[in-house]
Amino acid sequence: MLSGIVRHFLVIETDRNAVMRIFSDGNTGVVFNYGDPLSYESTISQGNTRLPASFLYGQLDTFRNVHASGKIRLLIAVLHPFGAAALFRVPASELRNQIIGCDELYVRNAEPLADKVAVATTVSDKIRTVETFLISQLQDSTSGGKLVANTISFIHAENGLVPVSRLIALAGVTERQLQRKFEEYIGISPKRYAGITRMQYALKMLRRKPGDLSLAGVACESGFFDQAHLIREMKNLSGLTPGQYLSPQNLLAANLIQISR
Repeated sequence: MLSGIVRHFLVIETDRNAVMRIFSDGNTGVVFNYGDPLSYESTISQGNTRLPASFLYGQLDTFRNVHASGKIRLLIAVLHPFGAAALFRVPASELRNQIIGCDELYVRNAEPLADKVAVATTVSDKIRTVETFLISQLQDSTSGGKLVANTISFIHAENGLVPVSRLIALAGVTERQLQRKFEEYIGISPKRYAGITRMQYALKMLRRKPGDLSLAGVACESGFFDQAHLIREMKNLSGLTPGQYLSPQNLLAANLIQISR
């Protein structure tokens, strides 16, 4: 039942103090923190804003830094691109670049959820607790528009190497109609989503073949003009160079990197 909403669960546990940088991989997620408190660098107010024990992050147009001052214990339900809008019945455009406490979004059973995750003794128990809760939210929810889901599948099949004109032809709608559907269900434009998918394809190649394929070769395979173009787009998305991204002690997840304080 959850397979159409949740891509996978991710567990991150480390005792190192860290600044973690998160950037877009095209998905959204719900985070449950059962370790020490976290804070993030707000784009609205100066300084850091403390994060609640459970929160949603929407589609990101840029990277965000999250600060940890103790034990990091995170369970992340990584959602499909349309998952947040489907679960919370909120237009995805309103969630873009937002980090929102779960108690502001959930209708039922919100308050005890973070505590239940924290006291569950094993990771499997924690995941089951979250799964049970998300299923309860799906009772009056849908998985988003079929048109958007089909377009997303095609973008992934092409590794993001597809022009908007081809997406419009595939969907059988006008460019404006497709744009509105993506804003409603995904939170970003089809062109932007395809660009993020293409970058994630390039990063996947970098992780899999760090010694077998040159940076110029990765750029060519993933549809960038040249190596400089790939580096520039990567820095725009993540603020990182390929070398910083591939540093083995820094990579926590595909779009979550530990950076120097």
